[in-house]
Amino acid sequence: MSSHKLVFTMSLGKSQSLILGSLKLIYPDGQIIDYLATSGLPDWQRPTDQWARAKGPIPAGDYEIPTEPYWLESRGVEGFFFHITPDPVGSGDRIRSELGVHYDANVPGTSGCIGLINWDGWEGFCRRLRNIAALGVELLPLKVQY
Repeated sequence: MSSHKLVFTMSLGKSQSLILGSLKLIYPDGQIIDYLATSGLPDWQRPTDQWARAKGPIPAGDYEIPTEPYWLESRGVEGFFFHITPDPVGSGDRIRSELGVHYDANVPGTSGCIGLINWDGWEGFCRRLRNIAALGVELLPLKVQY
């Protein structure tokens, strides 16, 4: 396992506007690259919405993402997709699945994925993960905290 890691943070709350957060890529030497990101749809970003399928933010917890994405044509992604595991993730009878990190295309917000907001930031994120993959690192730990 690599010393590289990702941390997604966002202040959840009631808002009809999209709430933005931060996806931090942390290098072994402590360098942090901070990307503007979000998870969930406007008016579906409250703490109680984490288990609202296709609407709420990704549930808090520990995950992993691959350093190499695959291409996904799905509306809202339409490009590279870093699939978050475990998949599915559950709590009791509540389940979320098919979550990933991607560029937030089309309508603002995501169906539970972590969406990077700025195109330049997204391109930089993909480039940095390619460089990390070239080091032989296949997976990065991802912590989601609110």
